[in-house]
Amino acid sequence: MKKTFEKTQSSCEQTAVALGFFDGIHLGHKVVIKTMLNCADENSLKPAVYTFKENPTASFGIQTPYLTTNEERYNIMKEMGVQIIFEDDFSSIKDLSPEDFVKEVLVKRFNARYVFCGFNYHFGKGGVADSDVLKVICSKYNIGVRVVHPVIIGGSPVSSTRIRNLLKDGKIEEANRLLDHRFGYHSIIEEGNHIGRMLETPTINQPLPKGMLLPKYGVYTSIVSVNGESYAGVTNIGVKPTVGEYEPLSETWLPNYSGGDLYGLDIDVRLLFFHREEKRFDNLDELKRAIKADGEIAVENIRKLKA
Repeated sequence: MKKTFEKTQSSCEQTAVALGFFDGIHLGHKVVIKTMLNCADENSLKPAVYTFKENPTASFGIQTPYLTTNEERYNIMKEMGVQIIFEDDFSSIKDLSPEDFVKEVLVKRFNARYVFCGFNYHFGKGGVADSDVLKVICSKYNIGVRVVHPVIIGGSPVSSTRIRNLLKDGKIEEANRLLDHRFGYHSIIEEGNHIGRMLETPTINQPLPKGMLLPKYGVYTSIVSVNGESYAGVTNIGVKPTVGEYEPLSETWLPNYSGGDLYGLDIDVRLLFFHREEKRFDNLDELKRAIKADGEIAVENIRKLKA
């Protein structure tokens, strides 16, 4: 039977539902979702995720930078086997009492038979209820509740906050390990000032997605997807101090790419290794030598990765 994938507000079919915002879809999130998927399969239920269009902290005036766009979150969920995404505006449910949330959302809208959450899940107005309260209320409606223990790596739970801190410190390899996929982004290539072309290192310039967490400014080995092919990249995240840029952006040189201009294309960039901090060079010759050296490092890093 063909499995469907849809975003919706309700379901007439019985469901197993994973609850959470799931920013990053990191290892801990994946355990919650995989546990839900196994239960759905065992009980012939529709596997679903209940999430929000933006981080719930935004409703309280706190803008938390995101690790993954909604598009990427949903693509990962779909690849895992999730068939339904229940996507809400958090503001529409944030004032519901814990009892009303279960009755109006899980029972009436989602027809849930089982729900799944992480160990630190809270719900209801003001986040007053935890997973123990969820179990008590759901039992009234014959809904099973399964609370998933944290994934511990390096002595601490995997969390979106921990990953954000790693990225801010430039610890991209550890962040990717906790994510269980590569941190990155995609956006439309814009025309730059052509200094890279003058230096024989033509670059692709991309605005960083609005609201995305900015990793530590500096130079990274990246892997870049162009027209279905993957290339080693040297990606600078920052403000390009040598040439006087001020708005942070992503600038990538592809040492082994020999195709034409890529302006206007939507290109995916994934960061793999941190080389060095962004710095100001005294002249363009010094900048050129640094970029060339970074290119050799990037190509070798990708070669070892593929070996």
